[in-house]
Amino acid sequence: MSFKTFFDEPENYKNRFDFYEQGGSPLLIEKFIETIEEQKNDIEEINISWYLYNNQHLHDYLKKIAANGIIVNVISIPLEGYDHNKPKFLKNLVTGDKSDTSVTKYNLARKIYGEMYRSTSHENFNLYVFPHLYVRSARVKKFSRGSLPYSLHIKSAYIKKQSGYIALMSSSNLAVRDLVKNETMICIEDEPNYEENIKAFYKNLISNSIAIKDYKTSLNTTCNTYKKLEYKFSNSAFITAPFYDNSANILEKTLSGYIVAAKERIIVCAQHLAAFNYKFNAKHHATINKSELRKGILGDVITMANKGIKVTCLSQTFAPETEDAAKFKEIKFRRPVNTNSFQQFYSKVKGSKNIEYYVNEHIHSKFILIDNTLIYCSYNFTPTQFIYLDNVNITQFTNMPELNYSGIHCEVGMHLVIKDQNTIKAFENNVGSIKHKKETIQVTNFGGQTHEALI
Repeated sequence: MSFKTFFDEPENYKNRFDFYEQGGSPLLIEKFIETIEEQKNDIEEINISWYLYNNQHLHDYLKKIAANGIIVNVISIPLEGYDHNKPKFLKNLVTGDKSDTSVTKYNLARKIYGEMYRSTSHENFNLYVFPHLYVRSARVKKFSRGSLPYSLHIKSAYIKKQSGYIALMSSSNLAVRDLVKNETMICIEDEPNYEENIKAFYKNLISNSIAIKDYKTSLNTTCNTYKKLEYKFSNSAFITAPFYDNSANILEKTLSGYIVAAKERIIVCAQHLAAFNYKFNAKHHATINKSELRKGILGDVITMANKGIKVTCLSQTFAPETEDAAKFKEIKFRRPVNTNSFQQFYSKVKGSKNIEYYVNEHIHSKFILIDNTLIYCSYNFTPTQFIYLDNVNITQFTNMPELNYSGIHCEVGMHLVIKDQNTIKAFENNVGSIKHKKETIQVTNFGGQTHEALI
């Protein structure tokens, strides 16, 4: 099969509050390794770009295949970006044994990064860090994972075969010390129109990354500006990165084009839904002179709903307006830190007769279904993903006066456009499954009913 789709969820495991040595999605890491094993005699090179890389099981497997002659390149964020907080005991899913000590994501990554930094024996195996930080406001608060956020949010792989290729993208970090959530992974093999852009992206990403042995741990804000590279935007595989000029701004227009062309339905699923009525500040862009209030892709979704298109929204986080607090007083939603855009979006959703909205605290998948087209995404639908600024200059942060920042604001992201009907059906079934789970809360219905009318 040219397209394969895999789904994981908390219900696949005995206790959804266990943290596994195999990572936050044991099923997907099993399928990831299985995909390589099935064709390892034909594979020449494996390139992996994973936001977090602290899974010892995956690391040991990659070392083994590298020792057998396959070139392995792993690109992740610097160690400084891993969470030091909330150490947890781990359970081995195979043996049932629990660890003797509790660990954080940082503890686990430090072991792997330290090994790769010191080792002189890992022939064919390269670990790189992509140190780009991205921020656009002096009022940003300190992050739990380092002082400022790293832009490499993508979870994907490009596997070069002697004849052909495999492209793989996942919503899961496969990270250890993450709870299992509703996750997805798509594998595309030897299909036309995908490889060129993904192959070029990995070449560009590695050339702009730093080998682990050469990386200095001191925070270096000078690494946030890159030479802008030529990039051919594709209708099949779209990529944003700080070295692709205006890529995040172009992404918004590209997605909007798909949305406003909808004829029957739109299904939007993501951890966060907030790309609505946000400000683009042109003072941080070298060539765009006019600041603007962007309605965002979710504004386009609402416009299409008002034209009669049936819309379904699913998210992990949710922030009702203050006036609706009484209706939701018995429910503890996962609330985002900045609620304004979330609340604005919900205020429009609840007034629409053509939008149903579901919230489930385990959702981590990110995709849009428009009629019979799937847009499978690495990114959430928040303003951050759709803003490219190439001239950010912050001399001092309000909450971190010791830091400054200059450079490009752009998250590294990817989406794949898929029209394969078996894949479409699999995602339709996944949406239906999420809607009917006991943890799922329907906050609006077709007809504009709010939660109070639904319980």
